Amino acid sequence: MELLKEIKFIAVHHSQRKIDSLKRIRKLHVKINKWEDIGYHFIIEKNGKLCKGRSEKFIGAHVYGHNKNSIGICLIGNFDEESPTKKQIQTLIKFLRQKIREFKIPIKNILGHREFPNVIKTCPGKFVDMNEIRAMLSKERH
Repeated sequence: MELLKEIKFIAVHHSQRKIDSLKRIRKLHVKINKWEDIGYHFIIEKNGKLCKGRSEKFIGAHVYGHNKNSIGICLIGNFDEESPTKKQIQTLIKFLRQKIREFKIPIKNILGHREFPNVIKTCPGKFVDMNEIRAMLSKERH
C-alpha cells in the first residue's frame, strides 16, 4: 500500500446500510472490490464507538481522486433514510476536532463525500448537514 504523505481533507461518509459493521465493510472492500484493505480509515458505529479501519499511514480508498490527501471516516447507517445517532455525531465532532488539531486542517476542508468535485452521490446522506457539522466544529468547546 502507498503511504499517505499529506492530509489536507477529511471526508465524511455513511455506509448506506442501516445495519453494518467494520468487519462487513472490510469484507466487502477486500473480497468484492479487491482492495488491499477497508477503504476508510475510521468507522463510527451507531453507539458512538470509534473503530480503526485502514491505517492512517496509508492512502485510503474512499474519494476517487482525493485519496492521496485525505482521511476517510464512515458512520454506520443509511442517512438518506434516517438520521445519525446523537452518539455518532458526538464522536464525529470529537474525532474531527482532534484531527483538525493534529494535521492543522482548516474546518472548510471537512467535507461530506458528495462535496468533493465530480461526486454524484448523496453520501453521507441527506440527513447529514455538513454545514451544521462545520458550524459545530467552529464553536469553542466549553
